[in-house]
Amino acid sequence: MPESQCYPRKAPKVSALLETLADNIRREVIHYFENFTSDEVASLGTIVSHIEARVPNVDDTELRVSLRHIHLPKLEQRGWIEYDERTNDIRYCGHEQADELLAELIDVFDG
Repeated sequence: MPESQCYPRKAPKVSALLETLADNIRREVIHYFENFTSDEVASLGTIVSHIEARVPNVDDTELRVSLRHIHLPKLEQRGWIEYDERTNDIRYCGHEQADELLAELIDVFDG
C-alpha cells in the first residue's frame, strides 16, 4: 500500500521532515542549537567547528561549501533557520511542528 494511502494528510509533512533530517550534517546543525547553546545565533565557523568535532573525516572546505550551498538553504527553506550569507550568521528558529510530526510518525509506525 502506498504511504499516501496510509496517512494521506500527514504524508507530505512527515516526508518533508524525514527528508530534512535524513542528512547527518543538517541533524548536526539542529543538534548544535538544541543541545550545545542557548543562543539563537551562531556563526558559520562555530557550526563548522561543532560538526568537525562530531563527524569523522569531514573536510573543512567541503563542509563549508556544502553548508552554504546545500544544507543551510534547505534548513532555511523548511523554516528551521535563517541564514545571512553576508555575515555568515545562522539564526535558529527551531521547527514548531517537529515534535508533533515526530509523535505522529511514531503513531504511524506503532499502529
